[in-house]
Amino acid sequence: MPRLDYFLVAESVSIDKDRSTLSIFHVCDAWQDRPPLLIPELVAVSSWTMEPEDMGQDFQATLKIRLPGKQERPDLELHSINFTADHRRQRTYHFVRGLRIEEPGEVEFRILLNGQHKASHYAWVIADEEKA
Repeated sequence: MPRLDYFLVAESVSIDKDRSTLSIFHVCDAWQDRPPLLIPELVAVSSWTMEPEDMGQDFQATLKIRLPGKQERPDLELHSINFTADHRRQRTYHFVRGLRIEEPGEVEFRILLNGQHKASHYAWVIADEEKA
């Protein structure tokens, strides 16, 4: 089974295909603003290390989002990304556009592999009462 090396949520990424490197920009851990808050775009990045027995097998990575004060909602489960293990390292990218957060509190981003929870990334919406 693939091993998760890291899982982060950020505003954007840049991939240098010639050097096979990844730059992650503006990791999301808090937003200080009065809800409702509209996040234009996010990307959840997962990096997986494949074991020799994983090579050639198909896997499915799924991102789930839990908003403050709410249960996990099916409409916040993004499409799953299917990939075949053909390299020792595999990355998956889930792009989220137009995430609306209605109240302050914790936002949990969960990554699942073949339906099994592998990691969470947390960010907080902090209501700034002085912004009005």
